[in-house]
Amino acid sequence: MSQTQNEAIEKSLQKVISKEAANELAWKTGTELIELHRNIYEQMAIQSLLPEEITVKSVLKELYELTEADFSKELLLSDLQDLMFQKVDMLAGLLGIELE
Repeated sequence: MSQTQNEAIEKSLQKVISKEAANELAWKTGTELIELHRNIYEQMAIQSLLPEEITVKSVLKELYELTEADFSKELLLSDLQDLMFQKVDMLAGLLGIELE
């Protein structure tokens, strides 16, 4: 992962945990990162916070919600395009379609 990506992850983590913890977590790699993922996954399961399984129906529902959303002026066109691309890519993966 590039330094820029790690810094973006760190900044995002700072919204929910302390700066010190965010800094430490953003730079984890390898086995430490795998163990961290397992622990967080287990905690989410205990608290019934695991996301629903991604299905064609759920992705289509999210795409529909994007068409109905009232976006603020702060959302750039490129951000909306990224969101749409992510959803279309997920849908293609679920359907076994390879996009060019």
